[in-house]
Amino acid sequence: MNPAVNGTRTFSLRTLARTKFLARRLAKTLAGRELLLLSGGLGSGKTTFVRCLAESLGIGPSWVSSPSFTLVQRYPAGARGFGIAHVDLYRLPPGSDLEPLGLEELLAGDDLIVVEWPEAGEEIWQTCGRPIVQIRFEVTGLSARRAVVEDREA
Repeated sequence: MNPAVNGTRTFSLRTLARTKFLARRLAKTLAGRELLLLSGGLGSGKTTFVRCLAESLGIGPSWVSSPSFTLVQRYPAGARGFGIAHVDLYRLPPGSDLEPLGLEELLAGDDLIVVEWPEAGEEIWQTCGRPIVQIRFEVTGLSARRAVVEDREA
C-alpha cells in the first residue's frame, strides 16, 4: 500500500490474496451505511472484490455474483449485522431513470451498498447522505491489478 495522499490510497492487487487483504482492511472500517462506488473496466476485479468483501463481513462468498442482468442483488446480513445490496449499472448510460430499481429504498436502509459502474447514478450518490468510498480498479499487467481507494463526502 502506498501512503495516503489527500485521502487516496493505492493498493497493488497482483494476487487474489492481495484483493482479500484490501477487502478485510476495508471491512474493518464499515458500519453498514456506507456506499462503495466501484469503477474500472471489464475484468478489472470489481466483482471479485465484492466477493472478498462479503466473505470479510461474514457473508458467504457463494452468494455473490455479478448482477449485470438483474441490476440489484441483496445478500443477507453477515456476522457484522448488516447485509449488502450489490448494484451493477453496466448496461445503463449516465442519466438513466433509476427509480424502478428501488435505489432510494436501498439508500434509506441500513445495508452496505456496493455499486459497480456507478456513473449512471452520479446524481443520486451526490445527495444520498451516506459516507462514500470510491474504489477505482485498474488493470496494470497480464494478471496484475491496482485499486485506488478514496473516501469522499456525499
